Amino acid sequence: MQMQGYAVVAAVGTHGDDLIGEAVRAGWMRTWENRALALGADADRTARFFARGMLTSVGLPCGAK
Repeated sequence: MQMQGYAVVAAVGTHGDDLIGEAVRAGWMRTWENRALALGADADRTARFFARGMLTSVGLPCGAK
């Protein structure tokens, strides 16, 4: 879902439409803030949490353990 959002933002951004980009950024910030609060509002820890999740989503074949 996140990658689809980025792809749409890139596609419409070339035409000067930033409304979708604003919505995607706002959604990402809500997600970041919710995770940061759950992890104790430590920016480094939150960044590692998201980095590991993103790496796992693109780095492991389906069904890998």
